[in-house]
Amino acid sequence: MNVKIFLINLDRSTERLEKAAQQLNRLNVPFERVSAVDGSKLTGAEIDAAFDTEQAERRTAYNLTIGEIGCYLSHVECWRRIITDKLDFAIILEDDLVLDDQFPHAISAIEQFTHSNEWDYIKLANPFKKRPYQTRTALDRFTLVDYPKAPTGTVAQAVSFQGAETLLSHRPPFFRAIDVDLQWEWELGIKVQGLVPYVANVSDAESEIQQMAQRKDLKQRRWTKLKESIKFKLKKASHR
Repeated sequence: MNVKIFLINLDRSTERLEKAAQQLNRLNVPFERVSAVDGSKLTGAEIDAAFDTEQAERRTAYNLTIGEIGCYLSHVECWRRIITDKLDFAIILEDDLVLDDQFPHAISAIEQFTHSNEWDYIKLANPFKKRPYQTRTALDRFTLVDYPKAPTGTVAQAVSFQGAETLLSHRPPFFRAIDVDLQWEWELGIKVQGLVPYVANVSDAESEIQQMAQRKDLKQRRWTKLKESIKFKLKKASHR
């Protein structure tokens, strides 16, 4: 099976790369570093091509920070590599991660599942607000689960060839942060699932995205946020 592990890492974040590499090497997991898109170095034209300001102002609580735009584009690059390299799937990691010793076994479980099943996107972490899930399929020592609403955070996930192809047919341009966008899975044409117990978490270090710009400092469109929350619940119910 053709599988790769991609580690997203900013060129200037050498310490993060070292810490992430130490964990992967300890677990004997080979990886390929993907140079992250530095949002602070994007030109106005590049931002305009990637970020749909009109949709953001109409449908989100705030416009994305430059760090969030760079983060989304870094994942887009990984999706493109899945297609270019003709991978069955890839594990996409961000460098502020903490890996569980069961991480290699999770990769093996997904490989086994892929032999006889189609899937799009599997979350390997739920680092922030804990999200409930429904049990779906037992995979060795893991369980594949469905979510009423997918967890936020993109520190670790598996993306199939089919999933990458579908995602790239819809994005970019984008207007939400990537983890929020994935919650609106019907708009992206994919199904987001999870593998539990989770095998990754985020470190205590402040993320590069937070260092570039703070989401909490942005002006919030509270009425838009409320409308979209109601819309999400109605749309999610109709797609179950």
